[in-house]
Amino acid sequence: MLGISHALSGAAVGLAVAGFGSHLIAVPATAGSVLTFAAVCAGAALLPDLDHPSSTATRRFSWASVVASRVVRPFSALLYRLTRDSRDTGRGTHRGITHTALFAVLIGVLINLGSARWGAPVVLGTLFVCLALAIKGLDALVPGPPSLVIAAGLTYAADQWVPGGTAGTAGWLGAAVALGMLVHALGDAVTESGVPLLWPLPIRRRRWYPIGSPRALRFRAGGPVETVVVGPLLTVATLALAVLVVPGVLPFALAMRDHVERLLTSG
Repeated sequence: MLGISHALSGAAVGLAVAGFGSHLIAVPATAGSVLTFAAVCAGAALLPDLDHPSSTATRRFSWASVVASRVVRPFSALLYRLTRDSRDTGRGTHRGITHTALFAVLIGVLINLGSARWGAPVVLGTLFVCLALAIKGLDALVPGPPSLVIAAGLTYAADQWVPGGTAGTAGWLGAAVALGMLVHALGDAVTESGVPLLWPLPIRRRRWYPIGSPRALRFRAGGPVETVVVGPLLTVATLALAVLVVPGVLPFALAMRDHVERLLTSG
């Protein structure tokens, strides 16, 4: 899938999980916690493509992300060679270890431990990186200043101005990272190529078995199905969820609607 679709799907799932999930576990959600979770989920939905040399994740942070990609790709290839089964084919560089559920969970646990131990630096750093990735993925929808500048401003705003801020996310923000990475893998699974989501479980004598949707339902990344159907649906879903689940947004939207109606009536 394209970066814009990954970012939108991550944002939509993040909003749904943070917004509706808080009711299931009876923990009050704030606008800050919901938006932080959704933003991190949206950016993390581009992270698995760090194993591709020309992806948004690889090119976003100059030499730092390029170096990270050059570490991830050979590591994934080595792991592939060490664990492949008799029917596995390929090299394991792209859509390898970074597209597995185990890797997503591991990264999420590390973020959880780090944010629980060091608090704000890890939380704000994670939010900034993920916002920069998400905004870059949404470049087609968000023109204007460089995404790193926007990401820095939004990180500050989320921490200082949004009700609830980011403080309450320490210790569990890694769940948003893991979820975003899983959303990415599932998004790739419905395109023409599957992903080894269940590695290292052996499936049909393959440990890197490409999980995917039924072939009749798969579509080409960047093709007309994604750009004409999937992209617009994800955009509408994300906006609708933001209104429904972010505390304070629905009353504000209703108040604005009433204000506009009064203006039209008086005119």
